[in-house]
Amino acid sequence: MHKYFPNLTTCYGIHGNNGDPGCIRYCAGSSIPSTAGESTVSWSTERLLAVDHVEKSLTYEILHCNVGFKSYVSTMKIHPGDGDGEKGCVMEWFIAVDPVVGWSFEDLVRKYEVALQCMGKRMEDAIVNPEKANMEEAEPKWEGKATAELRGLKAQEVWPLIEDFCGLGKWLPTIDTCYLLEGTPNQPGLVRYCASEKLSSGGSEEVNIIWAKEKLIAIDPIGKWLSYEIVDNNAGFRSYVATIKVQLMDNDDKCMIEWSFISDPIEGWGLEHLISYIDNSLQGMAKKMEEALQVKGNA
Repeated sequence: MHKYFPNLTTCYGIHGNNGDPGCIRYCAGSSIPSTAGESTVSWSTERLLAVDHVEKSLTYEILHCNVGFKSYVSTMKIHPGDGDGEKGCVMEWFIAVDPVVGWSFEDLVRKYEVALQCMGKRMEDAIVNPEKANMEEAEPKWEGKATAELRGLKAQEVWPLIEDFCGLGKWLPTIDTCYLLEGTPNQPGLVRYCASEKLSSGGSEEVNIIWAKEKLIAIDPIGKWLSYEIVDNNAGFRSYVATIKVQLMDNDDKCMIEWSFISDPIEGWGLEHLISYIDNSLQGMAKKMEEALQVKGNA
């Protein structure tokens, strides 16, 4: 969506298959000011509720956000411009929303009207001149995932360890510290600070601190998954969104953790290096969780 919607800088799928009802996307930008202040990036997680390919319409809802929406459901539909579509088409954007503090409904509708006109213009340009649109697209994103099995454990036993978003330092071998920086524990919008110490290259005794601030953007205790993004760091990440989920397996005496991500390319790294790093981190994390839960079960 960020390819066409003005002031939307990023949009990623974080759950489900793109285009299938139930899938969830994460959007961020400055289209509507954040309730945390003008300098804070506005964000929302949005779930696709329904798609009708015949009627050319879709409906989605906002699950969580920092722009003041308590309840928001929207339907976008495309109509033929003259009955058969040969003379263009018309996009309709319908919204049903609870009152938003600091906004009048008229102002909100006016803002969406302006955004829709810009979006329509960008889509029109992309369709009429696809070669130019392709040239202007950013470099491809990196995507990958890693998995780890935990034997003798059920998903409901492992999930509480993943759900404890600020408890990552207990399990991830490469993290020396992890704590809550802002927000409410285990609620979308909270930010954790993670850091690790690394000796400087060249044989010196100097220690460098590698750190990242990571924001929880969605969590589903029933589905046993969560998604987060790196909002600031000194490790070279420009844009990084990850989803970690605990899955049932056919055999009732084991489960699996899946760690997937989408990221901008990182200078000095290759995609295979990032996947290898995440895989090694996940294997170490799964082993520590497995050992801790088995000791607890034997106590």
